[in-house]
Amino acid sequence: MKNKYILGLCVSLFIALQIWCSFLTFHYPFIGIYLDVTPQQEWVIKELAPEGAGTKLALEVGDIVKQVDGKSPDESSFVYRWRTVEQAQKLEISRDGRDFAVHIGTRNDFSYDIVPKVEEFICLSMAVMLFVKMRRTPSAKILFFVFLAMTGIYMSLGASVRGDALGKLVIASLMMVLPIVFYHFLVVFFKEKDGLELPSWVLKYLYAIAAVSFAARCLYLYPPLAYTVYRFHDSVTLSFFMVGFLFIMCILMFLFVKVRKQRSYISSIVKSVWLSWMISFLPVICFSFLPKVIMDYQFLNGRYTSAIILVFPISFVYMIASDKLYDFGFMIRRILFAGLLAAVPVSLFTGAFVLLFHGTVDEKQILFVFVGSLILVTSVLYAAEYWTTRLEPFLFPRKFVLQLALKKISRNLGTISSFRELKEIILVDIVETLQVMGGAIVIQNKSDIEIIHEGDIDVAEIRRLVDASGNTMPVHPHYTFIEMSSHEAYTSYLVITRKKTHTLPGKEEIQWLRLITSYLEVSLENVHLIRKLTARLQLLASQLPNEDTAQDIQWFRKVMFELQEEERIRISIDLHDTTMQDLFFLKRRLAAWGEKRDLRAEERDQMNSMIQFVEMINTGLRQSCFELNPHLLKEIGLIQTLKMYMEKEAYTTPFQLIFMEQQSGAIEHKDLQTKRHIFRIVQELLNNAKKHSQATIVTFQATDGNGNFCLSYSDDGVGFEDKDVRPKIIGSSGMGIEQVRSRIVHMGGQLEIITNSGEGTKIAITIPTEEVLSA
Repeated sequence: MKNKYILGLCVSLFIALQIWCSFLTFHYPFIGIYLDVTPQQEWVIKELAPEGAGTKLALEVGDIVKQVDGKSPDESSFVYRWRTVEQAQKLEISRDGRDFAVHIGTRNDFSYDIVPKVEEFICLSMAVMLFVKMRRTPSAKILFFVFLAMTGIYMSLGASVRGDALGKLVIASLMMVLPIVFYHFLVVFFKEKDGLELPSWVLKYLYAIAAVSFAARCLYLYPPLAYTVYRFHDSVTLSFFMVGFLFIMCILMFLFVKVRKQRSYISSIVKSVWLSWMISFLPVICFSFLPKVIMDYQFLNGRYTSAIILVFPISFVYMIASDKLYDFGFMIRRILFAGLLAAVPVSLFTGAFVLLFHGTVDEKQILFVFVGSLILVTSVLYAAEYWTTRLEPFLFPRKFVLQLALKKISRNLGTISSFRELKEIILVDIVETLQVMGGAIVIQNKSDIEIIHEGDIDVAEIRRLVDASGNTMPVHPHYTFIEMSSHEAYTSYLVITRKKTHTLPGKEEIQWLRLITSYLEVSLENVHLIRKLTARLQLLASQLPNEDTAQDIQWFRKVMFELQEEERIRISIDLHDTTMQDLFFLKRRLAAWGEKRDLRAEERDQMNSMIQFVEMINTGLRQSCFELNPHLLKEIGLIQTLKMYMEKEAYTTPFQLIFMEQQSGAIEHKDLQTKRHIFRIVQELLNNAKKHSQATIVTFQATDGNGNFCLSYSDDGVGFEDKDVRPKIIGSSGMGIEQVRSRIVHMGGQLEIITNSGEGTKIAITIPTEEVLSA
């Protein structure tokens, strides 16, 4: 609570001081008349400030000031305290024995007052940003006071030159404090970054000197002693500032010599700090302060050169906030290079400006055009990368779209595990982004050619081109072939058709496609390895006939079956949510369209036939979804689900299908995975009967007995030799008798096959029901 009161008091004082200084700055002009007293006790004009309003009046150096606002100069507090004429309205002047009045109604140059206000606003903004966002960092806290001191200097400058005692007190005190706070910041900063210790004991003495100086300057508020102290104002303040600068330079040089051979990041920090310090303070010292102390004259006004001081603290704010402290040398080199690059066109432009307006422009205008253009072009070149990135959607829309598509594709590449996903994730985006008619990915194996395609593309033509080209790149005027990878096992291509505007992709798009194929090469290799490994695992699973020889990889069977079920469920959901929904709405639209039209009997019959055909497709898909995901197992149990399944299949099988069950309720107590395995076994046996048995009667019987569930299958078909049962080849679906055998072994059951060629087939499956097996 105490801290809040102190903060509130400081903010209130700051606002009050800001209002007072701004009032003086914009209410009174800066006159800039400096006086001196002669031995005859006459006040004569010693100097007219070039920026002041006094230069615009009929005044000359050496004129005698008789009165200020109708009073003797001795009675003017500004003349008495500072030997200046400020905040006056009328002067009585004597020149060569002739007296005349001068009315001060003009103002000084507006830029003379506005430039410090702009600098103050920048410093105050940086201080507020540091206080709000980075005040927890010790170095940022000290840097906050650096900006606060600079804010006070620029704020009080206008009031100081207009003869305000408070303004002079604030600006002189803060000018002495500024190099001390700068050094304090460096002490904290180097300790924070690398634990580097700078002499901190000297700070208390420096702050003591600043406090004594402030106490002495408080005599500005006591008129009889004000000028006695004020006459040392410029020399003491500027000398202390330059000594502080030299002290910090010596410290930084000492640090650089100490760490230059370490080849560590601290050496780059010291170098960056030293360079930033030189750039910030050398101009104002060499062109303003030093000439003022030695010759009482400034080559360049300190109001403008002091703005360069902002380079040092602002650069540190940027580097601390963005964690780019070690890039300062790179930033300087980049600015210099941008300046050199800008100098050529700016010089040509300035030369053309001089030739076009020869005789109507002076040196100041030419200098302004050259320097202003140089700064502007340099800034644009330096920030070109940033603004190009920000404005890329407007400047380079095609490139922006391609980059967005590239980011999307690269994010999705990690999820690809099959060739089907290559189409859904990659090809669709490529075709949509390039606005081509179609695209394909071709995998040329030694024995065959696989093609996945999207859009309108002639697959047969692509196959013919690839087959005819052999080991070389296919060439066709209507297709763009880009080779993705070439191995002993296979060669892959990305094929793109012409655009929808019947033009081939441009160079920028071809380059984008080559970048895409470099990413795709890795994904394609991964998919190939996944397929190869999956085929080998399926072969391994089919070669494990019993649990005794496969106990150690029981987990493998479980994973294989779970993956198969997950894929079936996913396909079932996709069919239900997409194709079946589309067919349902198509049927409704056809029916609605038929009702709104006055159709002839023939046309209405055709319409009804179309609706019935759509309904047949939908019914077939519904049955396929059920076979993929037999959800009724959970709702009505295994036996009832098998009955319903057999009843539906009986309508389409070429033989008589019979299903019998006797006292088979114990199986319903088994877990859902076991029921699903039994359902899949029945499915596979029925499918094999449809394809191979040539039977007239197929019978399934389910019974319980002696703690076992028994499922028997029999047909009167052609049969087969049991020894002819072989594992499926690599790449097959893994279904068949061996898949049935694998499921039975996984459930801890037994399989018995009785068959001979021409004698039908009998299969007996026994599954224990007393012990619940984990799925």
